Amino acid sequence: MINYNIFLKKGKCSYCENSIVIERRYSGENLCPNCFEKNIEKTIYKTISKYGMLKPDDKIIVALSGGKDSYTLLYNLTMIQKNLYHPNKLIALTIDEGIKDYRENSIKNAIELCRELNVEHHIITFKEKFGLTLDEIIRKKNQLPDYKYACNYCATIRRRLLNDGAKEFGGTILAMGHNLTDIAETYLMNILYKRFHLIANQYLYRKENSKLSRFFVKKITPLMRIPEEEIFLYVNIKNFNYYPSHCPYREKDPILRKRVLNFIQKCKNSSPEIEFNLLNGFLELSAILYNYNKKLEYQTCQSCGYPCTNTSICTFCSFLKELN
Repeated sequence: MINYNIFLKKGKCSYCENSIVIERRYSGENLCPNCFEKNIEKTIYKTISKYGMLKPDDKIIVALSGGKDSYTLLYNLTMIQKNLYHPNKLIALTIDEGIKDYRENSIKNAIELCRELNVEHHIITFKEKFGLTLDEIIRKKNQLPDYKYACNYCATIRRRLLNDGAKEFGGTILAMGHNLTDIAETYLMNILYKRFHLIANQYLYRKENSKLSRFFVKKITPLMRIPEEEIFLYVNIKNFNYYPSHCPYREKDPILRKRVLNFIQKCKNSSPEIEFNLLNGFLELSAILYNYNKKLEYQTCQSCGYPCTNTSICTFCSFLKELN
């Protein structure tokens, strides 16, 4: 864990009399650690409320990796649920891709947190579902001309397993730990690749599509207004025993997401509010694209029966076909 004291300086808290503060450049606020912690928790609550992410009778499945974001997410949703009248119990769901010296370590932290919070916890593995770990998939594919990098295989398979797991455990909501930095990265990547249909599909107030809702559990992102570095500060102030490392494949593969993140970080040096600008741009553009663009016609995957666009087989089944 990092020593968050390096982020503290002398000043005056904007909300109390404390003189040791964290500077929040994008808003001009100074917050002492106690006020900072309360502010993060209030922001999560207000985000859920503002965007109508939850209803009282929802059954929430929380995607839990054991890292800082999912730790923050599960802890805060648990605290929010405690204030409700007879809420459905949360369930934490971890996907074990089978990444040596990485995922088994983060799972230990996830198990520990669920034990502390008395949360039901389930683990689904690539190995039990497909007979291969992600490490084995990469060893099998990385010398072939159609190799697509580990993140492409992992993201597609993880999304399906999280969704299917949420359905299996009766979930009406799948809560994801994507923070503001993640949202800004994804939005900018979709702009660069002209994936306007994806931006439209992520519109927060979109109407429920009865065909799609039969297959996909609704996803929510309560951390979407909190920058990544503030999640780091929050979990260290709370002294959470989270797993600190990034996936080794993300570190070594030359994926675009890393370059987009580096670009955003450079922009933040002179424009600290840049991530919020990207978020607000996403919210505005997703509404425009959703309301005015022609809705996509969905085909049915001939292999699994899930909806897919413009093909007879979905990306998930296409990957499985490659692997077999």
